Order: sequence, then C-alpha cells, then structure tokens
Amino acid sequence: MKVNKIFTVLFFFGLSIKCAYSQELGLNFNHNPENIDFKYVEKIKPKWIRTTPRILDYADGLLNPDTDPGIQKLVDAGKQGYQIAFGFRWDFKNRNLAMPEPGAEREAFYFKIVDKILERVGPYVDIFTLGNEPNLESIESDLQYSEGNKVPLVVFTEQLLNHVTEFYKKHPDWKMPQFYTGSLPALFEKKEQNTPGVYELIKFTQQRDDIEGLAIHLHIRDTIQIEQAFNFVRNIMPEKPIIVPEFSLFRLYNRNFGNKIGASLKGREFAKKYRLDPNLKIHEWLTLVHAGKVPYRQWEELFLSQEWYVPGYLKTYYRYFKKYNVSLATYPLLQQGFAKIVTEKSASWFLNPLFLQKSFGLNNKGEYYVNPLSYPDYIELMKK
Repeated sequence: MKVNKIFTVLFFFGLSIKCAYSQELGLNFNHNPENIDFKYVEKIKPKWIRTTPRILDYADGLLNPDTDPGIQKLVDAGKQGYQIAFGFRWDFKNRNLAMPEPGAEREAFYFKIVDKILERVGPYVDIFTLGNEPNLESIESDLQYSEGNKVPLVVFTEQLLNHVTEFYKKHPDWKMPQFYTGSLPALFEKKEQNTPGVYELIKFTQQRDDIEGLAIHLHIRDTIQIEQAFNFVRNIMPEKPIIVPEFSLFRLYNRNFGNKIGASLKGREFAKKYRLDPNLKIHEWLTLVHAGKVPYRQWEELFLSQEWYVPGYLKTYYRYFKKYNVSLATYPLLQQGFAKIVTEKSASWFLNPLFLQKSFGLNNKGEYYVNPLSYPDYIELMKK
C-alpha cells in the first residue's frame, strides 16, 4: 500500500515536471529584423530574439532574400549566441490573395523563397513559427471550411511544416528547430473563437507530434482578456507549450486616447502640477511629447495619474504566463510604429517598448531614454 502511494506521488510529480515550462523573456522585432540594434540588445542581455519578416515582400521583389540586411542581422545574432525565434508573416489579405493550392506553381515559388532565406538564417533558428496572425492576414474564405471539410489555412500550414522539415533534413549538420503554429491574436474574442481556421489550427497543433506548441498574441483592453485567451487555448490544447511573441496594452491605450487628462482627481492634480489644461486629451498630450514640449519626467506621472491605466502590467502578464505554462514571451526593444501627430485613432504601439528613442531622442549621456512603464519591471523579470 505504501509503495503504491509512493508510486502515485512520483507519477504526478513527474507529470508536473513534464507539463511545466520555464518562463523566459526575449526581445521582439516584429517584421523588421533590420531594426536589431546590438548596442541596446546587449544592455538587456536576452537569450532570445524574435522576428517574422514579410515573406511576400521577398516574393514580390521588394526585398532580396540573398542580400537583405535584415536577414544578415539575424545571422549575426545567431553567430553571437542569441537564440532565434523566426518565421514568416504571410500577409495574403493585404494583397487580396488566396492561399496557394497544395502542389501549385505559386506554392512552389513561395517555398523557393523560404529555402533561399533559410539557406542564410537556417543554422541559427531555434524556434520556427509557421505563421504570424494568420486569422488577420488571410482572406475570409481561407479561414472557413472548404471541400472535404478542410480549412485552407490549416492545409497551407501543414504544407509549410512538411516543406521546412524536409529542408532541414537536407542539412543534417543543422539542428531541427522546434515548430510552433500561430501566432494567433485576439483569442479572447468570440468572433475569433468561432472562426474555423482558429479552432482547427489549434486542434492541428494538439494532434501533430512534430509541432511543439502554439504561439499567441495578447494585445488587450482589459487584463481579464489574458485569462480568457489562455482558457480558450487550454480547452483545446491542454499541455503543449505556449509562446507569446507579442503582448501589450495596445487596445487599452487606444480606447483611452480620447480621454481628458483631468478626468480623475489624480489627473487634475497632475495637470495642476505641470500647469496643463485638465481638458487636454491623452492623444493631444502625446502630440506635445513628440513635438519636444513635454519633459521626460512627465511621462510616467501622466500614466500613473490615469484611473484606467494598469501599473506594473508586465508583472501581471508574467503571473498569467506562469499559471498557463508559457515557455517564452518576447517584448519590443525600440519604438517602431510611430505617429508624430497622435490622434484618437493612432496606433499606440510606440507606448510599449523598453526604450523611447523616437518620443524623447537621446538623454544627456547620449543614449536612448528608457520607458519607465516597462523597462524596470522587464529587467526585474529577466533576472528571474
């Protein structure tokens, strides 16, 4: 009896080890690997760098896969010992294109571009993601069931997986990367949860032994949406690893760009302290920042004075990452998307990164200003 109890304890202990993953943090450069700045990467000292170039730009001749400096930046990162999470953004919807049929000439052409890029960066890729936001980057019919009750998105993903696997087999001296599907955004929305392409892609991930796990994006309006997204995934894929290449308060920021800075008592106190009109709107204040009319010390104070803001949000995310077995999450280093004049509808990506090089330029030491909303917590979490 005692032996059976010991066996049972060891069994569940072993199961917990199998299902638990470390929560690593890295840096994300989205679709622009050319923006990798090693001076500032070294300040953060991450293990991981993530990027997903727009592969159709290479296919259309806008970028040369043999000479593109962005790909060279990734090669350099790999040679310096950084681990690389890499994949492609297949933005078919922007070109009003359907996904190619399996074995079609267009598919073969795309896969030749894949090979050309992987000939350069392939030896350094540790994680290969099989897409980036395909539920947003695919035309609607490719997300629905077609003949044979199959979803074109899942069919294309399987074709890509098989092709890249065979490519690596032709290079036996290279390590085979781990494969992740995704990255799927907005999984807290019922619309996305009810989209066949989303459900079937996660189901496909769960069923394929050669797929390590799923990548999701968490750009939220409310922290409750983090758990809603994870719960949806875990109901279909209970144990496999999840990675989160992108996460932010993007929707929360954009929802409040039209708010007055003096909408709360703290906001009015902030406005009074800096002799600002309390009726000034958030986006108008940000426009003043980008015009060089707001000192750096105001940046954090403004957000902390707003009732809708979530202070310490990176630590909130991290708690959920631990709870739902996220093995890797990556975060932006530098401001990329940027609006000089900010309106209520301007994309708020520039608020997220660890450095505010476009909003404030260089400090008196000749270096970029850090973002006090994210940098201190990120560095603290990195040490864990």
